[in-house]
Amino acid sequence: PAMLYLLLPPFIFGFLMTVFPRWMGYPDLAAGQYGPVAVLLATGSLLAHSGLWLGIDAILMSGFTVFGTGWALALLVLGRLIRQNASDAKSICWHAVSALAALTLGLIGLLAALAFFATASAEVLKIANRIGITLFLLPVFLTVCHRMVPFFAGSAVKDYVRWRPDWLIGALWILLAAKFAADLGGWLAFDLLASTALAALSGFMAWKWWPRGSAPGLFKVLIWGFVWAPVGFSLSTFKALGFNLGRAPDHALMIGFSCSLLIAMVTRVTHGHSGRPLEMSAAAWIAFFSIQIAAFLRVSAAIADEHGFLLISAAGAFLVGPLPWLLRHAKIYGTPRLDGKPG
Repeated sequence: PAMLYLLLPPFIFGFLMTVFPRWMGYPDLAAGQYGPVAVLLATGSLLAHSGLWLGIDAILMSGFTVFGTGWALALLVLGRLIRQNASDAKSICWHAVSALAALTLGLIGLLAALAFFATASAEVLKIANRIGITLFLLPVFLTVCHRMVPFFAGSAVKDYVRWRPDWLIGALWILLAAKFAADLGGWLAFDLLASTALAALSGFMAWKWWPRGSAPGLFKVLIWGFVWAPVGFSLSTFKALGFNLGRAPDHALMIGFSCSLLIAMVTRVTHGHSGRPLEMSAAAWIAFFSIQIAAFLRVSAAIADEHGFLLISAAGAFLVGPLPWLLRHAKIYGTPRLDGKPG
């Protein structure tokens, strides 16, 4: 639960609280709207991690509670934008609706994690984890990819055709909901159908989005990272067929897919909002390929019955590889824009 509900959500909220108003044609959020959310998320994260390191359940639960409060406040802020969009009789922004639905389900998953901390129930833990993966993180990343991958490519690749039909979002939600039900119910046949369909659909998306000509590195890492989605769903298909893969499908989707896209998107947004060229730095390339290595090793460890050396190697690649990228970005955030604009 700590990985699912503490690691990725701050990045997600930072991104969505920036782009939600832009998607719907409204001014950027004011500090009074996003500031309290940021403070609550940061405070909750520090408390929760302190509780984990100290082994004190009360601190851990307090951290998750504070984090969840910031999460709920963010939902109110983002929900108001969608209501404003409706009251202004604008066309529905399905990306915003989809992302808000996933964030709402994610908060329910966080509450389930809190219930697990209180009860130590293995069944509640399973529910919390499956919500976090299948109904929260995957819908968020797939929705953002549906919006941003064609957008990025259209501005960087010559003669690129932007393909992002609205029906695709609905189809992904139906299949993810089916997979969630199959996972919880232990319905292997249903899981096989949902996983196969998700593998085929995400593979088709990767094929449609793949550039037919030369493309900058900053776009290549987006599409390369996205390819982990059909890989992960394909592994889930083989697992439903009876192959002993452990948690390999989850690691392909959470480390390979989600974390690869995190590196790519944060790099793109950071460069764009700091007046820098939209290109991959050396530190970004190191971070991206380190995540690929970590994902491959973690998937391999799961297939090899959680092989110890592979586990430690995966953790090392995940920890050490992105460090230069993190330090470089920390410096960027603390200095003025290169182009002299505010920020």
